Amino acid sequence: MKPPEKEFHVAPMLDVSTVEFRYFIRLLTRRAFIWTEMVVAETLVYNAKNQEFDQIIFADDHDEVELNPTLRRYCGYWDEREFLKDLYPGKSFDYINPHPTICQIGTNDPEQAAFATRIVQKCGYDRIDLNAECPSDRVTGKREFGAALMKDQDSAVSVVKSIAETVKAIDQSTFCNGDSSGNFEHHTTKNKCLPISVKTRIGVDEHDTFEHIVRFIGQLVDAGCHRFVIHARKVYTQGLSPAQNRTVPPLNYPFAYKLMEAFPECEFIVNGGIMSLEHARKVAFGCSSSSYESREGSGMQSLENGRNGGLSAPCDHSVPCDHSVPCDQCNLPHGSCLAPPNKSPANLQGVMVGRLARDHPSELADVDRFFYGEASNPCKNRRELMEKYIAFLERVYPRRCCDDDEFVTLGMITDMECSIRHRTQYCKICRDISFQGDPIPDDSNSYEECKIDKHEESLQDRKMINPLPTNPGILTQFNTLSLPTITPTPSSTLIITPTLTQNSQSQKRHKRLTHKSPGAKIVSRVIDRALQPTLGILFGLPGNSKFRRELHRLSRDMEIRNCGPGYILKRAMMCVSKDVWDRPFVLNDGSRVAQYVPSK
Repeated sequence: MKPPEKEFHVAPMLDVSTVEFRYFIRLLTRRAFIWTEMVVAETLVYNAKNQEFDQIIFADDHDEVELNPTLRRYCGYWDEREFLKDLYPGKSFDYINPHPTICQIGTNDPEQAAFATRIVQKCGYDRIDLNAECPSDRVTGKREFGAALMKDQDSAVSVVKSIAETVKAIDQSTFCNGDSSGNFEHHTTKNKCLPISVKTRIGVDEHDTFEHIVRFIGQLVDAGCHRFVIHARKVYTQGLSPAQNRTVPPLNYPFAYKLMEAFPECEFIVNGGIMSLEHARKVAFGCSSSSYESREGSGMQSLENGRNGGLSAPCDHSVPCDHSVPCDQCNLPHGSCLAPPNKSPANLQGVMVGRLARDHPSELADVDRFFYGEASNPCKNRRELMEKYIAFLERVYPRRCCDDDEFVTLGMITDMECSIRHRTQYCKICRDISFQGDPIPDDSNSYEECKIDKHEESLQDRKMINPLPTNPGILTQFNTLSLPTITPTPSSTLIITPTLTQNSQSQKRHKRLTHKSPGAKIVSRVIDRALQPTLGILFGLPGNSKFRRELHRLSRDMEIRNCGPGYILKRAMMCVSKDVWDRPFVLNDGSRVAQYVPSK
């Protein structure tokens, strides 16, 4: 008998679930649901307003809000095919479908929730989720949403009702490609049903009884939500930091299973403490061998009852009802209980991992085959993964080492970056590693002639002097740069110094960052965002620490930084043996014991 379809989710993580991180994970799995960072609805409303008149800017039909690039950026939306087709006309590249992707919003205001829902739908996300579990002071304090909604249940109900009514209005005015349960194809257009979910915990502060969470879920069901992501531990809004809230309160999976029994008409996703892909699959499908029958083409074998499924200590999982918190059988910190069910509840839709994807991303390389039953996985080894990711970085963060432009790269590619004119194909630093195998230009000196000793070369020798271009007008960058000022120098070389206007916030940031890091054309925030997803790719392998140290060293070099994050990754990869990068990803058979222990 074919096992029921389950879902594998990658959790929303603040300052982690960026566009770069989601692209990196998407290279590992085509089937998993990847979540955005929490999008604050108030931010979307603010950036949609005409600040002079304090009114939202509508499109020409005066009915729908205009989806401008700023709203897309703050909503975390990125579809490479849609963004780069106009920026790189006629150039082909491997397209990675970002779907399925879920956008999580945070608010306690029904009007803001309705507006954010329309933006999420316009962007083309597959689902929308309301954050009702974040313990951060910035969220639960003055703004009073996140975990605060578990206390202020009336606000939570009004927000969910507003989202549901907005989705219904959108559904009535557009053609829906799927059914109400969300069973739609991931490549559908933006005119589609938008399933709703709420991510919450099993308790908050003193409100941690089963009756309290049942009452909370019941009110949300009446408001129009029938899908819930349960982080199976309570949350403390005072006394614990967000990091401690992910480790100190004990996990209580039996509590989550009991909640599923109370709401058989709803769908649930379990989150918290997943240690491995085997553990995730065992929680999703249950311990019974009938749920682990081989799938055609996947090569998976039946798993035996009683195996650990990735837990650090053996548990009697055949009788999960015997488990309780504190759990002596699981033998985990703080008395946590991660016991999978003997038989998966019918309304257990799937599992969600967070820190596992952040700290040990290669564990997700077998999701498509082992969890979903596909015949193969997108990437066979780490070198293939890194090459695809580096190619992506080179497209969205162009090199700034060989151009004459003075503006600073503050984010992903824009029209401005596309107008960059490089004097040479490579600079003295990055020409030792050919980008994408491109040949060295015929009109440049040979590689050996340009080879330099990095240790003996002085900073003055490495400083690039900009020659006078044949067409000075190419330095005029739309509304950011005015006509360039040509400043004579004692030598025969002229330095082109574009004059910045002072009426833009981004231009003020440009001046501040230029003063802070002279010579750097790519800000450290951009470099860190681009490199962060790769930090755990060598988890448990030789060279892991060396690779991370090299990434840190190269990213802090103000001149090497201008060669772009793609070059930094290529350079750092050279410090690790080729055999490590070419080593195939380990395929799961359900018998491996997890090596990963979730960190803060």
